[in-house]
This record gives sequence, C-alpha cells and structure tokens, in this order.
Amino acid sequence: MTECLLNIDLGELPDEDARLYALAQVANIACGGHAGDDASMRRALELCARHGTRVCAHPSYEDREGFGRRALDVTPDVLRGQVASQCARLSRLAQEQRVPVVYAKLHGALYHAANTSPVLARAVVEGIVEALGTGVTLIAPAEGSLRDAARNAGLAHAREGFADRGTLPDGSLIPRGQPGAVLTEAAKVRENTVRLATLGTVDTVCVHGDTPGAVELAREVRATLDALSLHVEPLGDGALRLTLPDSLERRAAREVLRALPGVVDAVVTEEHACVYFDPSAPPDEPRLALARLLRETVAPPEQTLITLRVRYDGPDLEKVATRAGLSVDEVARLHAAREYSVRCVGFLPGFAYLGELDPRIVVPRLPTPRMRVPALAVGIAGGRTGVYPFASPGGWNLIGTALDFTAFHPDRGAVLQLGDRVRFERVG
Repeated sequence: MTECLLNIDLGELPDEDARLYALAQVANIACGGHAGDDASMRRALELCARHGTRVCAHPSYEDREGFGRRALDVTPDVLRGQVASQCARLSRLAQEQRVPVVYAKLHGALYHAANTSPVLARAVVEGIVEALGTGVTLIAPAEGSLRDAARNAGLAHAREGFADRGTLPDGSLIPRGQPGAVLTEAAKVRENTVRLATLGTVDTVCVHGDTPGAVELAREVRATLDALSLHVEPLGDGALRLTLPDSLERRAAREVLRALPGVVDAVVTEEHACVYFDPSAPPDEPRLALARLLRETVAPPEQTLITLRVRYDGPDLEKVATRAGLSVDEVARLHAAREYSVRCVGFLPGFAYLGELDPRIVVPRLPTPRMRVPALAVGIAGGRTGVYPFASPGGWNLIGTALDFTAFHPDRGAVLQLGDRVRFERVG
C-alpha cells in the first residue's frame, strides 16, 4: 500500500499537548473561525517546524461559540471571503515562520455542508485558492462536491477517513452526540485505522485533537500506519522480507516476529527482516506485529529533550547554503528549528545518527571524505545530522561545533541512545 498519513486537528485548545505535533504528519491548524488566534497559530507553526510536520489550514464557519459544529446560513460569497480571510491569516504567520502551508481542510459543519452542496464547495475552494494558491492539497471525503470542486480548481485531493469516529452502515459518520460517534478505546481506533488504510480508499486518516485521550490514540494510529507502510515482498511460498525503519530495535523486532503463529524463524539484518513460515499457515499481517514496537518510538512520553548548544561555524556551511539556495543564516536557523530523534548509534562510539533534517538543507556526503574531522564537529549528510564524538576521518558536511558536550563516557557509554530526542540551540 502507498503511505497513508496521520492528520490531526490542532491549535484549538489552550492546554493542547505538544506531543500531538510529533505524532501528526499533517497538522490541521485552526485559523480563527471556530478556534485559534495569532498566538496559538504561531505556537502551532513553531511546533510544526520543530517536528517536520506539514501545515494544513483548517478554516470553518465563523462560529467560535459553537466551535464550528453548527451549520450556518451563510451566502456563498460571504463564505468564500471568510475562508479566504482565515487561510490568509495563517499563511501570513506561516511566512513569518518560514513554514509552507501545503494542505487545506474544512472544519466541522462546513466540511459536511460543503461536501453535499456544489455551490458551497465551489465557494470554499475559491476562498482557499485566493489565499493559498493552487499548490495546496485539499483534504476532503473521497467522494462528493469538495472533491469535484478541487478538481475543477486544479487542486490535488487527499481522501480522508476518521480513526476516532464511528460510522453508519452507509459509511457516513455517526452524528456527534449519538452513541458510538466518538471512539476513545485504543483497540477500536486501531481496528478502524487498519480497515481504512488497507481498503486503499483513503490517503490520510484523522484524529481529533480534542478527543479524550488524543495523544495515546494518535500514537496508536501513527504506529499502525507506520507499520502498514513498511515495504513487504514475498520470497517464495514460505518466506517474506520486510524493510525495517531505523528507529526499530532489531532484537525486539526479531522476537516479536518469531512469536507469530506459524512462523518458523525470523532473521533480522541492518535493513530487513526475513520471516520464514509454514506455507500452509501463513501468519496474519506481520507488519502489524511490529506496530507495538513502533508505538514506543513515536513521541515517547517518558524521554526528556536533550539540548545541544552549537556555534554555526563549520567549513562547509557556506557550500551547503549555496547548494540549497539559502543564506548561511537560514541554513543555521533551519538546522536548529527541528527536533530530532536518535535513529541509530554507530560508526564511532557515541556517534548518534539524528533525523530528520529539513528537506531544504538535505545534501549528500562529501565526494572525498576528510582525513580528519575535529571532535564535536556538527555534520549533515542525506537526511541525517550528528556530532562527531572524537577527531576522526569523516565524509559529512561540517556546519558547526557543539559546545560543552561529551558524546561518550568510558564508564557509561554513549550519551545519546536510540529514540532520544535532541534539539540544537544556536549560540554566538
């Protein structure tokens, strides 16, 4: 299956948990209609930049009292202007933060009303295009007036399903306030996610940020989607090969796969897991067996954020900037804006591979490695960044120097461990 993304409605509550931005791949940011103001939008955009989360404008009926969940009698022209104004407000703040708005999704009652009315659908899509242009992707139901209006306007369309909402026999959502409308049990949300993702009828699955237990539900959905996105290929009748993500602990993955009914053995390498089984009794979806392990690597609540102070003075900083078409200051800002996770530890004792870099500053390794990289040099290569713990040869692009940091202790080993969260603080 192609990758199915998790989108979360955010920027709506004053006590919103920041971990939701690490879990979301798309953040639907309330832009003033039903909730949100400049302060909440700035915070949301900063968290999107930190976690590499894609930004989605989330306009609605202008109905803060009803949280945008009441259908209002608004003329198409007025509605177009309201949607354009809300999207433009978020776009202006996003430009200040240098974060692009790449999606748009209607909120609440407007989402449903516009999808059943070609006139309203055309009005809201015109408002979106007026504020954001035609380069955004509209998140909307798989079928209906919004899909048609997006196509007519030249917008890409992402088909959406809801992980934390119950459905009627015809596939429509159970109205809020009725039994079964909102799902809060992890098992039911997981089942809903598997059904939506494996049918191939959606491109993105939504969790609402105001659903009780939203963080744990979002973690469940993200882990399930990540597991189902793993590439799998058959190796004859009694074996298959899975491509493993860097964040997955290999020994635990082997144990989980070996424990599946019908599995004879599982062999895990750096990049893959080969699962051998009785051809007469193949295991159920083995990727879902890895979802539990993936759930532990996404926005784990128990791990603290480690901040490393960096002076951006590396010899390759200017070349990276030139290649990216940015200023040196912009490269440093983008590097320090992200929150990274330790994907693996290797090469040198204490050398942590941190990802993911902002795509705008991704560069390949140097064609000829240096014979000597100084200790605590900060480098980037591909989608990774890291700090050299000792002086050594190395082929990464050097953009800075870490200050007051010891990467490896002889008695305690590597300071940065798999799954740790890391930020760089710019100094000097």
